[in-house]
Amino acid sequence: MLTITSKKSIPSYLSAFIGLTYILIVLWLVPGYLHWTGNACAGLLLAPFICNVKKGQFSLRYLLPALLTVTVALVLPVRTTFFLALLFTMLLFIENSLGKLNEAFLFLIVLISPVFTYMTSLVDFPLRMWLSENIAALLNSSGMMAKAAGNRIEMTDAVFSVDPACAGLHMLILSLIICLFLLMHHQRKLNCQFHFFPLIGIFLLTMGLNIVSNFFRILVLVTFKIMPGTLLHDLVGIVCLTSYVILPLITGIKPLLRYFCHTKDDPAIVETAAPGYKTRYPWLHCSFIILLCFIAAHIVQADTFIVAPTEINLQGFKRQTLENGILKFESKQALIYIKPTAFYAPEHDPKICWTGSGYVFKSIKKERWDNIELYTAILEKGKDKIYAAWWFDNGKTQTTDQLVWRWLGIKGAHRFYLINVNAATVKSLQTQTRMLLNNRAYLN
Repeated sequence: MLTITSKKSIPSYLSAFIGLTYILIVLWLVPGYLHWTGNACAGLLLAPFICNVKKGQFSLRYLLPALLTVTVALVLPVRTTFFLALLFTMLLFIENSLGKLNEAFLFLIVLISPVFTYMTSLVDFPLRMWLSENIAALLNSSGMMAKAAGNRIEMTDAVFSVDPACAGLHMLILSLIICLFLLMHHQRKLNCQFHFFPLIGIFLLTMGLNIVSNFFRILVLVTFKIMPGTLLHDLVGIVCLTSYVILPLITGIKPLLRYFCHTKDDPAIVETAAPGYKTRYPWLHCSFIILLCFIAAHIVQADTFIVAPTEINLQGFKRQTLENGILKFESKQALIYIKPTAFYAPEHDPKICWTGSGYVFKSIKKERWDNIELYTAILEKGKDKIYAAWWFDNGKTQTTDQLVWRWLGIKGAHRFYLINVNAATVKSLQTQTRMLLNNRAYLN
């Protein structure tokens, strides 16, 4: 192994100062950004076992991601972009001070951050729809009368809702953390290294196992009519997670490592710091620190970048501009919200907004009206009942698919809006919704 002594280094006290500054930024802003769930705590507790540092072997592989994320954070100074910029600049600093980190540590930090939670929320409802439809079809094929109605499975004597907890997305993060822990455990035993793309493949496999686990979990709960809030309900979840996720990972990761991983003892050029010195490229890291402090002092809500449109009006409705650029149109027949969206920002899903007002969503469905796909639901709060429909629309494209409208937004398409129609009766909902679907000039 060839060793090169680096001349581009700085005294250890200056390196310690940069590291301390990073720690202060983390302590100042990150605790308010992270969601301190059981998954986040489990990830932090396992971090020392997952993280591995190749001391003395330095790398600039995070330089480009750091430059890109810092640039984006300067243009869009929101919490998510700042978090990513802080993450990559810190990784760059560590790999130029202590040594090269394993890829698993980057995956762990992303997993326990709200970034991954938000990404999984994009597929949350479509996954619940898929689970309810396929479980109902399987029950019917076995002779049991079952009908899928959106996220609900209706049987002759019971109705089951496939809620986010039932879909198991909360357990997905824990499954991936366990997967990382097992990977690192076997890598140390076999003295080998799992590279980036095989690691992605293992992650996708774990996600697939998680979906299989929750499919059979819901199937057992519905078949035997095991209601939420019972000990047996939780026990079924634990058994399915263990049988379909944890055990396959325990037995399958070691053979996969033997096939895909590479030994760590291959010849390589290792660059080390001169004695008494720590960090390389001092002005690069100092510049990143200054930029991060500037961004941190100017962080704003993502919604502030979305300006309320002034040209949208609906005849016969009273218009009101709310916070975050949301337009409220009210009449005796319906209540309509038109919410401007951006591909990089949350979309103010009605399930979040109405739930915050105390309403409970019942019978959420994906329907097709006038050959256009949209979501419908019934909202209940005590004796109050509201019929709702919503979709994304930019005057040319109507969709319920998050990936579709966000991708079009990235490519520069006309601004999308979340259209949310609410009425006291099904007839009023259909009338007002079809009025908007068939006359979309109001968005242009």
